[in-house]
Amino acid sequence: MFRGTAKLFIFLICFSTALWLPLYSSSASTYRNIPSKYQSTIDSQLEADFEYYIKTQRRRKRLAASDRTSFVVYDISKNKKLVSINEDRQMMAASTIKNFVMLAYFHEVKHGRQRHTDNNKGNLRAMIRYSSNSSTNYFINLLGGPARVNRILKANYPYFKQTKIVEKIPYTGRTYRNMTSARDLSTFFLQLWQDRLPHSEKMKWYFKLKNGDYIFKQTYIPASVEVYNKTGTVYGLVGDGGVLVLRDPQGRSRPYIFIGMMEDRTKTNHRNRWESFYNWKNRRANMIRRLSEKAYKYIYENHYGGRLARRK
Repeated sequence: MFRGTAKLFIFLICFSTALWLPLYSSSASTYRNIPSKYQSTIDSQLEADFEYYIKTQRRRKRLAASDRTSFVVYDISKNKKLVSINEDRQMMAASTIKNFVMLAYFHEVKHGRQRHTDNNKGNLRAMIRYSSNSSTNYFINLLGGPARVNRILKANYPYFKQTKIVEKIPYTGRTYRNMTSARDLSTFFLQLWQDRLPHSEKMKWYFKLKNGDYIFKQTYIPASVEVYNKTGTVYGLVGDGGVLVLRDPQGRSRPYIFIGMMEDRTKTNHRNRWESFYNWKNRRANMIRRLSEKAYKYIYENHYGGRLARRK
């Protein structure tokens, strides 16, 4: 009798608990390959995949302990940030600083302090498409020097919190002192895409010119995807960022932002360069390409119900 009563009592407790758990238990997402204690900091399965990929590269010694990484993926159509990894970390800008030099120039054009001449158009094309350092310095000089360019940005675009321009690009191309962040770059491209920057349409035209990139070429992302981007590369920093525009299964344009930066400041010292620049750069550029593929696949399939179409 007592045993039967005890069993019934235990059953009722378990049953009651089961009823109440859905109301009071957290419904946190479960992400593959991420320890449970870190899952509350993850924004999506795509971010979990990024984290796992980066950690795998570190285990395999393809990334050094001194390598720092920063990524942002933002679906503009869905107004949803999918990846946010160290996005506020200030990093060497390298040639991505050219985005902000162009912005400062067009700000002055908008307010009538500069004229958009044929010569300036040619230098803009060279600065963005071919990443010309001499053309970049042309604009920095035209606007009154690095400090003046920096003041234009700070006074009128204070949301670029980690970006600063303190030097022209040396003739060697080894620029280490100008800084930015993945957040600032993603904000730049979002503002650009939403036509909130001066002469946004003109700037988009320059970013769309065919150039080198680490987020589209040598990937399986379909050739139909449009790319508006600017790379930044120096021995110490490999980065790329911009807007990619895919077509969903209904043929509608779906833009999203991808920013990827990998920095190792120890490489600014020649004594730490035991590997050729091209091997060092290419290994990191290929990592960014693999992550860009993951972003495209995730957005196309999970946000828009498509099936991955690999480039032939």
